[in-house]
Amino acid sequence: MKRFVNRGGVIVAALGLTAAVLVPPAQSATSSWNGPAPTIPGATKGGTLTILNQGDFEHIDPARNYVGGTLDFYRFFIRSLTNYRSLNGKLELLPDLAADLGTTKDNGVTWTFKLRSNIKYEDGSAVKCQDFKYGVERSFDAGILDGGPTYAADWIENKNDFKGPYTTPNVDLSGVTCSPKGDAITFKLIQPIPYFPSVVTFGAFAPVPKAKDTKQQYDLHPVGTGPYMIQSYDRGKQMTLVRNKYWDPKSDPTRWAFPDKIQVKFGFDQAALEQTLIADAGTTKTSMSMDTNIVNNIGTVVGNPQFSKRLLTFVTPYSRYYAINMDTVKDVKVRQAIQCAIDLSTVLAAAGGTSAGSYANSTIPPSLGNAARPFNICGRDVTKHPEAQVEKAKALLAAATDKKTSLVLAYRDKGVEPDRAAAVQAALQAAGFTVTMQKLPRAGYYTAIGKRGAANTSPGGEPDIIQASWGYDWAAASGIVYALYDGRTMSPEDSHSNYSRQNVPAVQKLFEAADKLTDIKASDKALGDIEQKIIVDYAGVMPVFFEKDNALYGSKLGGVHQEIGFGTTSASSVWIKK
Repeated sequence: MKRFVNRGGVIVAALGLTAAVLVPPAQSATSSWNGPAPTIPGATKGGTLTILNQGDFEHIDPARNYVGGTLDFYRFFIRSLTNYRSLNGKLELLPDLAADLGTTKDNGVTWTFKLRSNIKYEDGSAVKCQDFKYGVERSFDAGILDGGPTYAADWIENKNDFKGPYTTPNVDLSGVTCSPKGDAITFKLIQPIPYFPSVVTFGAFAPVPKAKDTKQQYDLHPVGTGPYMIQSYDRGKQMTLVRNKYWDPKSDPTRWAFPDKIQVKFGFDQAALEQTLIADAGTTKTSMSMDTNIVNNIGTVVGNPQFSKRLLTFVTPYSRYYAINMDTVKDVKVRQAIQCAIDLSTVLAAAGGTSAGSYANSTIPPSLGNAARPFNICGRDVTKHPEAQVEKAKALLAAATDKKTSLVLAYRDKGVEPDRAAAVQAALQAAGFTVTMQKLPRAGYYTAIGKRGAANTSPGGEPDIIQASWGYDWAAASGIVYALYDGRTMSPEDSHSNYSRQNVPAVQKLFEAADKLTDIKASDKALGDIEQKIIVDYAGVMPVFFEKDNALYGSKLGGVHQEIGFGTTSASSVWIKK
């Protein structure tokens, strides 16, 4: 998943993320599958929670969102087939609008999910099985609803060349069917996907009533099934959520819904937001941020007893990396020169230093041990020698056949992102490159950088180097490597999340071989090998660091926690202290 949080933090615990979110092909029902969510000692209902963010959400249309913090936030009003619940440091995958975690009789090719009965939308109308199918169908129309995950379009059987309800409205999506009674939905996939119950946590598998679909405008007010509904939304300025009276907590084992109202305010800069949270005055006492961590004032906050009771510190599975556009930077020696030229130490320093993260040679976190492995980039272990290899970069550039020395670097305009980009620019220029800076708005950033060729209308055109972030979609290499590196996810106009535009035939054959592996450990190893080949042999990516978080929140809030499934600061169980 993509990540927007501005960095800071110190490590206080090991990354305790395992493959716990993966499920076997079938599980027996347990009491934890039923609502309501477990009681939290001390939690009270009522009051207004205020969320202070630098920028607006990329998308809140369930078909279009692919950002960890937003995936967590929009669970206040969006429910899917399954959902994660983080409680007391334990991560569980549970049925959400489904009544079970799915069953399969053919090792993961066909999955059937029973549906909960009597679920209603925020307007009181009934949720129907066909709404789930339509919600999935919308995600196929990526040319109109861009930005979201492509798993449905990638894996669901599509015998009729269905391209989405707007593009081919009279064509049926063959791989999704409802039972005669409408009490179950079945997905026929093109290959075994043993972790499919984790895939359907995404909003692309949430129900959408066809009659209420407003296409791109649905991004402003999706019809909710969660404990809250959108009362008002002024994009870029504010959003207000109020209780949804049709939500039944007895049908929901993963949501608590303590506050009466949730007010989100956008438009803060890093420094001002840090000072506001530190001051803890007025309404800030009931405020938090979901996209900003303490960076500038880390020395003041961390280790200070004054802040210890309202500071959440944790390690995340998110990697910060640079995608090198293989469409525009065609010579592998030039791409290798870029890798050698980037100084990881100056980039990490710009992000907040060792309090912000730890050096990485991979986008796969160390917790995924069967997939993660140490390897050298530019001939050295970058975790031990993060400094730039300037002379080697110059030599590679001189040896290149298709020399490309003028580069466009894309980055977001918020927080420490410009500082990190400036560090990369300086390092590349020292190695003989000329770098044009392409500063893009936070909202819509990932949509913009994904556009290929003429489809990319950003000022300066399609970027050559892209500042990006990723955390796994589920705790396995399959939740990283397919999304970031599989050429099959791309269209001629859109790279989706394959920002390096990797589509080398030899690598794609390795992906096809990995497709056939149903054992999670074997899959992890094969996909880890693929990632290493893309980074080392083809130089499509330059990893920099894995992130650490320090989130400061108001003194009258309880229940602020790490959402382990997304690796983000979560408000899902927050309550207002009386």
